[in-house]
Amino acid sequence: MRTASHRVQSHGFTLIEVLVAMTIIAVGVSALVASAGSSAWRADYLREREFGRWVATNELTLLQTVPAWPDVGTKNTEVEMGQFLWFVSTRTQAVADPDLRRIDVEVRQDKDADSYIYRVTGFVGNPEIRQ
Repeated sequence: MRTASHRVQSHGFTLIEVLVAMTIIAVGVSALVASAGSSAWRADYLREREFGRWVATNELTLLQTVPAWPDVGTKNTEVEMGQFLWFVSTRTQAVADPDLRRIDVEVRQDKDADSYIYRVTGFVGNPEIRQ
């Protein structure tokens, strides 16, 4: 009497193998989504900072090129650039040299914000000496 031994061959994945593969894919996709979100935030931050730099340097250059001597004190203005409204605080200070004044320009997107987006410092000379 012969007994037939039946051997069944499997041609697929087990449930455990499928679950492990799905877990690996889920971890990879979640890392990719987090990275994309971080990149989008970073791009917005850098664009905002670059516009702030342009606004601040434009204001400082304007003060350095006009033929008038800037008054000592703080002046707040609003500037539109890049379809945004920017709040510019310009502080002019006297320094040890009577023919120089220090100018600090701070740029914000929110008028009441405590911190600035960009700040630039420069000096302007006496217009009578410049000419």
